[in-house]
Amino acid sequence: MERFSFILAVMVLVLGSVAEAQVLPFRTYSIEKGLSESVVNGMMQDHEGYLWIATSYGLNRFDGIQFKNYYREDGLHDNKVTALFEDRDNQLWIGTESGVNLIKADSIHKPSALQALNVSTILDIYQDQLDEFWFATDGEGVWYWDGRQNVTQYREVNGLADDRVRAIVEDEQGILWFATRDGLTKLEEGNFRTYTEEDGLPDNRLRDLALTSDGELWIASRGGLCRLEDEGFRCYSEDDGLVNNRIQSISVTEADELWLGTEEGSSFFSEGTFTNYSVEEGLVNNIIQTTVYDREGNIWFGTLGGGISLFLGNQFKSYTVEEGLPNNVVTSITEDRTGNHWVATYGGGIVRIDSAGVFTTFTRADGLVDNKVYTLKSSRENELFIGTRWGLSIYDGREFRNFDEHILPYRKIRALHPLEQQEDTWWLGTYGEGILKYDGRRFQQMTEDDGLANNTVMAVEDDDDGSVWFATYGGVSRLRNGQITNYGIQDGLPNNGVLDILRDKAGNLWFATFGGIAQFQDGRFEPITGDDGLPDEVCYFIEQDDRGIFWIGTNKGLVRFDYEAYSSGQQSEEVQAFKLITQDQGLAANEMNAGASFKDSDGNLWFGSVGGVTQFDPSSEKVNRAAPKVHIEGISVSGEEIGMGSDLQVGSNNHNITFNFIGISFTAPDQVKYRYRLRNSGEGWQTTTQRSVRYPALVPGDYTFEVMAQNNDGRWSTQRASVDFTVLAPFWLRWWFILLVLFAIGGLIAFIYNYYRVKKMVDIERMRVRIASDLHDDVGSALTEIALQSDFLQTMDVADPLQDSIQQIGSQSRKIVSSLDDIVWSIDARNDTLGDLTDRMQDHVNSVLPSLQVTYRFDGDMEEKIEVSLKENLYLIFKEAINNIAKHSNAEKVQVALSIKGRHFTLNVSDNGTAARNERKSGQGLRNMKMRAKRIDADITFNSSEGFEVQVENRE
Repeated sequence: MERFSFILAVMVLVLGSVAEAQVLPFRTYSIEKGLSESVVNGMMQDHEGYLWIATSYGLNRFDGIQFKNYYREDGLHDNKVTALFEDRDNQLWIGTESGVNLIKADSIHKPSALQALNVSTILDIYQDQLDEFWFATDGEGVWYWDGRQNVTQYREVNGLADDRVRAIVEDEQGILWFATRDGLTKLEEGNFRTYTEEDGLPDNRLRDLALTSDGELWIASRGGLCRLEDEGFRCYSEDDGLVNNRIQSISVTEADELWLGTEEGSSFFSEGTFTNYSVEEGLVNNIIQTTVYDREGNIWFGTLGGGISLFLGNQFKSYTVEEGLPNNVVTSITEDRTGNHWVATYGGGIVRIDSAGVFTTFTRADGLVDNKVYTLKSSRENELFIGTRWGLSIYDGREFRNFDEHILPYRKIRALHPLEQQEDTWWLGTYGEGILKYDGRRFQQMTEDDGLANNTVMAVEDDDDGSVWFATYGGVSRLRNGQITNYGIQDGLPNNGVLDILRDKAGNLWFATFGGIAQFQDGRFEPITGDDGLPDEVCYFIEQDDRGIFWIGTNKGLVRFDYEAYSSGQQSEEVQAFKLITQDQGLAANEMNAGASFKDSDGNLWFGSVGGVTQFDPSSEKVNRAAPKVHIEGISVSGEEIGMGSDLQVGSNNHNITFNFIGISFTAPDQVKYRYRLRNSGEGWQTTTQRSVRYPALVPGDYTFEVMAQNNDGRWSTQRASVDFTVLAPFWLRWWFILLVLFAIGGLIAFIYNYYRVKKMVDIERMRVRIASDLHDDVGSALTEIALQSDFLQTMDVADPLQDSIQQIGSQSRKIVSSLDDIVWSIDARNDTLGDLTDRMQDHVNSVLPSLQVTYRFDGDMEEKIEVSLKENLYLIFKEAINNIAKHSNAEKVQVALSIKGRHFTLNVSDNGTAARNERKSGQGLRNMKMRAKRIDADITFNSSEGFEVQVENRE
């Protein structure tokens, strides 16, 4: 029986009291989030903000949202990656179990000069002040590379303490330090010297080295932490507060504080004091193999089997059922006069957290009227008033005093508020039963019938002027001097559903509603809603810290509200009016509960949510002053990824262009905002929280897409990420197609023109042939007949005067026949070749100058057609020249030369007649020749120095 009582007592002690445990804002990423492997060997943040993680199965690049994995098939020597380093040229070096890789332009290379290292396990990589490289190996000493071709190996036989080297650093004096498995070795002016336990090290097995900004060298060993001091060591161990002596990693903050990764968690070393963190505080795994301090002031832990953890600081501490709460739905928090904190849960009763950090739970089994608790308040007498779903309980530290339905028939007590001006007087807000006034003896009810805005009362607050304010589901009610005044949307409230009331440090009243918050000042409400920048309009509570900053609980998280910055309009990167804090930054949950906020006597704020309770120390508030590094991650066209080269072109048939980008901010990656624009599109800067932008249709042209990123504290990236690209016009709008169409249209016009021109020419030629035939057959025959008739008449006996006339008629008819013959020859299209012209010229010479010696020289294609006008005028000029020779020259020789080549022609007719006779060559004939030369745009010259010469030549 005694043994049973002892066991029962122990069980009660265990179940009733739980030592304080708290969840700090650790954020874990492992295989399920995309990490290639959960055993992490090294980490590094590059100049672009990416976090690189070396695991035992692959290399990972992390941007805060997603991982990109690299393996042997991507170019790695080995899938086990053991070391990472970024050199001064921003090139990433990768140490593997089988050599060294180098990443340049997002491509993995295998340096040919370092093939000797392909059988080495690389544990560390370092670039010294001379830009020369050192590679620490696991069992092969240190390899030195001058950056060109010379590779040298240093081993234990050369002076190293051991061939297994873990880390390398170089101090300001240019001394190289090597952490080995058998001591600390330094290389100074070509000489090695080793420090061991005999020199003061607690253990010869060293794991890591680090230098602070003032040049202090810190050594991580399996026996603790040491600092080099004048050839000696100042060491710290578990006796000094270190979580574990087996230190595996050191990271230095900008304030020269140290983060240490050990085999039993992490220690933060500042001003000689250690603060320890382990799985009990939220760390995913106690075996920490590597650490890195990022540019935002966060510390990352790489663990053995747990992936990586990001620690954002200890400003938030959360408590859930895993840490001792009976239920995660926290509805109210308060503090009693002795410094104990009380937490109300909906379904688990209440919890007391005493100054020693012990959790004690009280439920119906302990006398509480109901486990579903709405609200808590501590009285001046240090009694705890508890409003529940089934009535009111008062706890005096020993027992509960409950009010049954006979005393208190109004069961759902939603709000509790003691009046400051009236001792022992309480106002109780109920859910659906109005407001109750309790003076320690009896309850007095006030409902809608008495003027209350609504019977559901969520909060109560009194004012300096004696007014009492009630937050109801129908607006705000104010009781003053026995009179109730109601306020609603019409008076400036953003919503009639009012959930909380706060009287701030200046005495102003604030109201949290389903539609935002509002301040009541000088008789009016000033609403602040989503249109004013409030991240969420469903506001469950509003609290103010000692600095004057307001904290608003919403469905999306906790909103930090700087009213001074808001009201003055002086928001900047340094001062943000609104800032959203979520579960990623350390809250127990994003969804808060109505009225579940409290400021304790130390100035700490407590926030209740559906996932537990969070304690916040405003004095430790962390501001992220590092602007995000922004990158354009990829471009897809019609759903297909395209390369991002320098000459980026998008086809005209691709109407959906999507730009994917990322602003790297690990503190709050989901709260990064972006500002983007597409230059040459006519749009200005746009703002979005999405990480991609799609343009459904762009007109052809040259564009530049630009994007900037803003972190959760309002810092905008100093540089823009941009990409130039060209949207090609459809083929029917491109220059070559337009030119082709113009050529085609021109060709068609030319074809049509030539077709009709040729057709017209053919018609003209046919008409010429017909006219020539008609003239020859009809007119010529008629004239010939006239000439024959005149000859016949002359044989008859006719009077002399008539005889002369008949003779003239015959002569004139024959002359007309001759002229008509020339005209018919010119008109007839069958005589349009050069050969036809020369034949005609020879026929004329033979008929006119039968007795003279005539020399001909014709140059040109005899089958080539010549223009009718040219043929006619050349022939008539020639004929006139021959006729002049026949009439006026005593020449014996005549030379005729005709040359027609293309558009160029020359006609030359000369004789050897005497000057005396040539003087007669003038008059109407020469004028006719000049006139005809002008018609064919030719020059005509007459030369009478030796005989007489006529030369016709065109001007081209």
